[in-house]
Amino acid sequence: MSIHTLAAGIGFTEGPLWTADGRLLVVALSRGLVVEIDLDGGVRGAVEVGGGPNGLTEGPDGAIWVAQNGAALRPSRSPRPTPAGLQRLDTGRVTDVPVPGALAPNDLALGPDGRVWFTDPGLPGSTGEGRLCAHDPVTGTTSVLLGGLAFPNGLAFGPEGDLLYLAHTDDGLVTRHRWTGDRLVPVGAPAALPAGGPDGLALDADGRLYAAVPDAEAIVVFEPDGRPAGEIRFPEPTFPTNLCFAGPELDVLVVTGAKGGRVLLVEPPGRARGLALRAGAA
Repeated sequence: MSIHTLAAGIGFTEGPLWTADGRLLVVALSRGLVVEIDLDGGVRGAVEVGGGPNGLTEGPDGAIWVAQNGAALRPSRSPRPTPAGLQRLDTGRVTDVPVPGALAPNDLALGPDGRVWFTDPGLPGSTGEGRLCAHDPVTGTTSVLLGGLAFPNGLAFGPEGDLLYLAHTDDGLVTRHRWTGDRLVPVGAPAALPAGGPDGLALDADGRLYAAVPDAEAIVVFEPDGRPAGEIRFPEPTFPTNLCFAGPELDVLVVTGAKGGRVLLVEPPGRARGLALRAGAA
């Protein structure tokens, strides 16, 4: 399996995103930056959003949304004071979006209802404060969809848009939920990791689930029914935090490795391709 480094020394890397217009973005959590990476290698540019940007997604209008933990997880080298909440990044302009009760938003995805869904695990050391929320960009309102969670982290939607995968880092599980239009309904048994806790999630075109597991130094792959399908191991310490499929054919896997502040390009097992996302979704 081919693995090589696209960029290094960026900071604590997280939240990779392949945009609808063919750009690869990641966050430098410890530096308060959203960084554009060239798929051929190297950094193309960066925008300072401040605080601790943790995750990225693309809205239906092409704007980039940032899950902002407000430097609650680790000190930030950015001088820009930024509260915990969401941010909207549009043509280089950064807009802070307040979220009532936000503690440390972590990851996010565009939901089937056009809202920006995001996880907020709470502050370090907290227990049972985690939430799954959805923010409506039109009305500016934020709703809590699930509460009382131990440490909700990565999230991803299935091919039809109504099936949500949710990582529970402290429990070492990924749960599935169906969105009925007004509530989430659990679906099937959770997928249990052999070791460590899941962080970022991604799906391929065949419905297999890929979970970044930092403590296990691996990407764990599950079949659509939740059965284990294998692992991707790294030749050196990496601490993989998150991942996404990228490239014009969605045929490469981009992994953020916090050790060394790296962004890695990985050949997916079985030449898998990423899930073809709905227009404007990521």
